[in-house]
This record gives sequence, structure tokens and C-alpha cells, in this order.
Amino acid sequence: MPNEMKGQYSQFGGAISGMATESLKDWRNSIGEAAITIVDQILDGKNEKERQTFFEEQMHSKDGMGPYYYPENNVDPSEEVFQSRIISETFATHFEIIKNIPDDSRSEALPKAALALSILAIDRAFLLSHNSIAPGYFSSYELPNYASSGMHQLFGKNANGQDFISPEMWSRIITAAKAHVQPQTSNITSSIPLQDKKERSSWPWKD
Repeated sequence: MPNEMKGQYSQFGGAISGMATESLKDWRNSIGEAAITIVDQILDGKNEKERQTFFEEQMHSKDGMGPYYYPENNVDPSEEVFQSRIISETFATHFEIIKNIPDDSRSEALPKAALALSILAIDRAFLLSHNSIAPGYFSSYELPNYASSGMHQLFGKNANGQDFISPEMWSRIITAAKAHVQPQTSNITSSIPLQDKKERSSWPWKD
């Protein structure tokens, strides 16, 4: 929030709340659209039988863990969970959206909500594509009842009280996703005219 607006929430609260709601909708819709795009890319060129086989493989979960959670559907090694192409590219949308936010203005919390939303968006993309349903807006999608409990289990603690996803694993998951983020381009240009730069390059000393 801009400094000049701090302490004046009563005056600007309505506008801030509206902007935050719209931003959250855009964020959620972007992740939903990314999942659909990636699923479409994976299915491109496949015939009906191949598409059916793909959905049967991907939508069959074991202990709440979808095969697509792992690269090449290979659950071994388990430390590569949530680093498959489809999850990494969908999850990357979150980092693409926030990449222009200064580091000191970002939350220090782990992006659990973004990863959970990415997984739900992929599940939804599978369902829509499998049944040839028009996607609509992800922000208006009503999550199934099992989703919240399943996500809580994934991002909670195990029977030993340890985080299901360790800090080291989070680092690998985030690194895999960020590999799909476009490099940030700077809008800052030098104030030194091109001709001056050429003249300065011939100086016998450097600044």
C-alpha cells in the first residue's frame, strides 16, 4: 500500500478491497488458463484413443497423489514430486505474475496457495477437456468438497509432525517452476545519450 494511504483505510477501504478482489480473480484465472493451455499442448496431435488413455492414466490417483505430480509419471524418486512439466509450467504462472513486484514487498511465506491452486486447475483442465466442456472462468469454479481436505493433507504435516513438503523440496519445486518464467526486462534506460557514450568510450580513464 502506498505510504500516503496508510492509516486511511476507512477512506480508501472500499476501493482497496475491490482492487484486491479483482487482482485475486485475475491471478486465479491466469493459473486456470495456463493449465488448460498446457493440457491442450500435451494432447495436440493425439487421436481419440490416445487422449482417452492419457486421461485414464492422469486421473487415476493413489493415496491422493496424481501420477502427473511426478516427472514422466514416475513416483520414484519421490523427491521430484510437484516438478513435472505440467505442474511446473502451471505453477510458473504465479511467479510470472509477481516477478515485477519488488522483493521487499513480497510475502515471505511459501507459495502454498499458488501450488495448491495450480494442482486444482490441472485437475479441472483434465475434467473439462475429457468431457469437452467449455472452460469459463476459473475464479467462478466451485471446488469439489474433497479438494480442500486433499490440499490440506498435501501441505500439512505427516504422522510424525513433519511438513509433508520439506524446505529442501520446496526449493526444488520453486526452482523447477521458475525455469519456465520469462526473464524480467528492465524498463530503465541510461540517461547518457548514445553519442556521449561513444565519446566516453574513447576516454583514457574510466569512471
